[in-house]
Amino acid sequence: MTRTILGKFGSVVANMVVMVLLHGNSKQFWPKIPYLSLRNESTGEHVRLLVNTLGVTTVIQALVGQLPRERWLARILTVGVIPAALPAIIFIGQKVLRLQPPASEVYNLAMVPLLPIVAVFVEDALAAQIGV
Repeated sequence: MTRTILGKFGSVVANMVVMVLLHGNSKQFWPKIPYLSLRNESTGEHVRLLVNTLGVTTVIQALVGQLPRERWLARILTVGVIPAALPAIIFIGQKVLRLQPPASEVYNLAMVPLLPIVAVFVEDALAAQIGV
């Protein structure tokens, strides 16, 4: 069963909201969430942040009934695939494109909506391959 455009949009927005809440920064107005929030600006911490973001969103969607059981395997694989690509994405911005502020900030901020959008397409592709 393919998800509707509205369902995909909702998933992307939910991931973006969770990512912003978990990322935080020195100007945030809410407390960091223990064990889930970003601790520093390292690549490894950003990978962990992305795993936590996708994981929290997945749990929330499963609890409210927006994630059918037949898509669970595709989602679990997506939670592994998307964060695994993040170091390469960061490397491209820092070393290949050699972006400097403010361009590097725009590049990094663009990942907030782009990563969840890519996650939706990867999940759909994996679900199609699995036969869901």
